[in-house]
Amino acid sequence: MSRQRPRARGRAGRSFLVAVLVLVSGSLALPDSVDTWAATQPAGWRRSLVRTWADPVGDLGRRLRLDEPMAVMADLVDTDPTMVTLPPAERPATATTRQPAASPTTTWPTVASPTTTGQPAVTTSGQTSVSPSTTPSTTAAPPEQPSAMVASTTIAATAPEPAPSTTPPTPALRTATPEEPLRVLAVGDSLMLDLQYGLERVLDPRPDVVVEGRGALGFGFTVPHWDWDDDVLADYADMVASFQPDVVVVMIGANEFQGYALEGEDLEPGSERWREVLLERADDAMSHWRAGGATVYWWTTPTMRGAGYLTDDLNGVWATTVDAWMEGAGMIDSMAILGGPDGAYRESIEDSDGSPIPLRKEHGVHFFEVGADLLAMQLEDRLVVDGWLVYRG
Repeated sequence: MSRQRPRARGRAGRSFLVAVLVLVSGSLALPDSVDTWAATQPAGWRRSLVRTWADPVGDLGRRLRLDEPMAVMADLVDTDPTMVTLPPAERPATATTRQPAASPTTTWPTVASPTTTGQPAVTTSGQTSVSPSTTPSTTAAPPEQPSAMVASTTIAATAPEPAPSTTPPTPALRTATPEEPLRVLAVGDSLMLDLQYGLERVLDPRPDVVVEGRGALGFGFTVPHWDWDDDVLADYADMVASFQPDVVVVMIGANEFQGYALEGEDLEPGSERWREVLLERADDAMSHWRAGGATVYWWTTPTMRGAGYLTDDLNGVWATTVDAWMEGAGMIDSMAILGGPDGAYRESIEDSDGSPIPLRKEHGVHFFEVGADLLAMQLEDRLVVDGWLVYRG
């Protein structure tokens, strides 16, 4: 027994030494990755401790040029010599004051019983529209539902009036046809990952629409895992050049409240500096999305359950950006669909017998298929109002 203890201590010591060597060599060869690791630590002593290590070791690696081999390898892997991109669009020099718009005709959620399909549905404008079962070309089949939902239910409509936060109609450059379909590029973070599947379910059945979903898990304008110029803007430029969208739709915001450090600077959510960085990056992104002349529709970041999600502040940034680009962009109010009568956060809607149907997932940030499909229907209505699509009744 006494002989085994020194051996165990020896193995532990060697393991510790190997771990230290790996940490040192990795920090010297990949200083930018170590900087990102430090930036994503919680603000306070943990971030300070990691920076105490990362800053001097990273500086040493750069001075010794130990990071260059990995940088060369990354360039070889990432560079596409055939990629041709468009120059970013320029924001209009002067802004105009837009008049408030009437909300588009949006079908709101109440679930009809399985035996009442084909009945008219009431919309937010007071008009009637045909229920999903009689308009397969414009409305998705009932979404895959959480366990609380009955698979055969269909979505009809009645709902409170939405808040008037949708920008005025953005005139379409053309009306889509099956021969020349509307090309819709969907970008954003994990919120868009949920939503893009709803866009595909609702819009893909139309012969006059093509959807390309490019939501990114964990992404955010203030998330330091991606290099803003070399990764994010370059990726946007590539998307626009290759897909050539007529319309870009955006939903983003779930990861803008983490308080990460960006380029060595702590960004406190809700601070003036946080807002400045978001405004700058939102404008950069907009210029790349509009590089080919696409119109941008930007959903408000939906209100979330937790108090730490400052979505009102964030939506002020998005609205300022959209207003600066005038007729080339428009806002869509996500809470007109996901919110309650007063536009506040709500967990679920009710079916015809009063049973709850969950809209938002358990953490109160993302949404289930039914929420994604209703948001997709909201976009379809807006595209009809603006003239991109024709109503298919």
